[in-house]
Amino acid sequence: MKIKILKSVVSSAGWRNEGEIHDLESKVARHYISKGIGIEYKEEKVLRETKEEKSTKKRITKKSK
Repeated sequence: MKIKILKSVVSSAGWRNEGEIHDLESKVARHYISKGIGIEYKEEKVLRETKEEKSTKKRITKKSK
C-alpha cells in the first residue's frame, strides 16, 4: 500500500520524512493512517490530449512573387 507521510518518523529502515511516498506493508500502513502519520496515496493518471482537443496549426505558405 502506498502511503504519503505527513509527519517525519524514524523506522527500522531509517527516517521517513514529511512529504515522501513509501510503499509499505498493509499492517504498517494501516498503523500510520490510524495514528495520523500518513494518508493513503493514489496516483493520478495523466490525461492524453486527443485529436479533438488539439488546437489547429496554421499552415505557412510561401509568398508568390
